[in-house]
Amino acid sequence: MRLYYALFAAAPLFCNATEIDAHIEGYGVVVPEWEVEVTSGSTTVLEGTIEEIHEELLQLNPNWDEEYMSNFTQAAADTEKRDSDKHLFGRTNFNGAKHTCRGRWPECHPAPIVRGVEYLRYVQGKPKNGPGPGNCGRVSCSNNAAIWWCNDNASSKTLNGFGSIADGAEYITNKCTRWGWQNGGYRSFVSGQVFHSTKWNVIVRKDKC
Repeated sequence: MRLYYALFAAAPLFCNATEIDAHIEGYGVVVPEWEVEVTSGSTTVLEGTIEEIHEELLQLNPNWDEEYMSNFTQAAADTEKRDSDKHLFGRTNFNGAKHTCRGRWPECHPAPIVRGVEYLRYVQGKPKNGPGPGNCGRVSCSNNAAIWWCNDNASSKTLNGFGSIADGAEYITNKCTRWGWQNGGYRSFVSGQVFHSTKWNVIVRKDKC
């Protein structure tokens, strides 16, 4: 998915069918804006999660998947290979980071989070979030499972890449996934929050989407 950057605009989050639960009590909420290539040489700015952006892209260009998603699939495969070879290029270090599992965050199923992590690793550019503390944007949400990132600095925060957010979400899934009984079978669940030493954090939680 050729997404060049996201800017977390200082705007209220409008509630609609997919965003009605997109809020966190005690935190400020902003909407990500993404500059995306719709057709070769033509870009536009869209708002929402990475999954919502994908749906809008298909409306603007019904052939978008054929033209761009093959690149995403290959990139995801390359990422998996790099990980298996233990070559963690430019990964954000969360080792020993303060984190909480579950707590105030409702649990979701891990599979959509893993898919969101894959998407975020392919996004180009540097995410920027407005002044905090507790300034948050929901960057991924599908099947009622969401990834948020929050800035706790008093000034704006720019990360090295969207992979940094993905690293935080992956850390949470590794530390906080549990198995439990639901609907007649054992299923996996996850939620949590991890705090980076440079005053930003990532949340994985159940949301309505």
